[in-house]
Amino acid sequence: MLAAILGGFGWLFMTASARNVALADNLCPLSGPTEQKLILVDVSDAIAPITRQDLLNRLHDVAVNTPKGALLELRVLEPGTTNSRALFSYCNPGDGAELDSLTGNPERARRRWEQGFNVPLEEALNASTISGEADTSPIMGAIQELVVEHLGTEEGRTRPTTLYVASDLLENTALFSIYQSGPDFDAYRASSAARTFATDLAGAEVRFWVIGRATAVPSARIADFWAAWVLENRGSFAGATALQGIM
Repeated sequence: MLAAILGGFGWLFMTASARNVALADNLCPLSGPTEQKLILVDVSDAIAPITRQDLLNRLHDVAVNTPKGALLELRVLEPGTTNSRALFSYCNPGDGAELDSLTGNPERARRRWEQGFNVPLEEALNASTISGEADTSPIMGAIQELVVEHLGTEEGRTRPTTLYVASDLLENTALFSIYQSGPDFDAYRASSAARTFATDLAGAEVRFWVIGRATAVPSARIADFWAAWVLENRGSFAGATALQGIM
């Protein structure tokens, strides 16, 4: 009888310990994220109100479907540079819904999720769609920076990774400009941008949300150009979806 009681306590202890796992400062498992959802938002030029709302809806969809233990990072392109700024970079710690009061602490998990993940996420989502004005649009360079940071190590490359890019996709730098050459991939290959911004996507899935511009080239040609760029850089092209509205 005593052995059975002790065994029961031992099971409770081990179950509770397994469910109350310590997390890193970014709320990721100490062993690292289970997967990565990386979002780059380029609103360096003004966007229509309906486009902003459509983009916000899609950002929310990605956020609510980020599983427990997965990293969600939201970045915005800094106008005039190839750098991006992280607005949010945390793992989903779980909201405690799978815990019970006997073997876990669902209320503590819920507070941690709400205060450490959900509230700052909502603030970051709104901040990410505030547009500005810029003379250049170095989308490739910003993707390169993000990828090197998260897929630059062997450990990072083992994690399932999805990259979302919200942009008009009109690459415009001194090295290569779609405004000058159009979405001509051969012209891009012949430019120094192809070497400067060569990026090992390491098999990551890449999805584009295309912001409409009244003066832009047809979206189908833009999508074809970026599909070729993703494949050239060892990524998996998962499609380009036009956001509603035009500016």
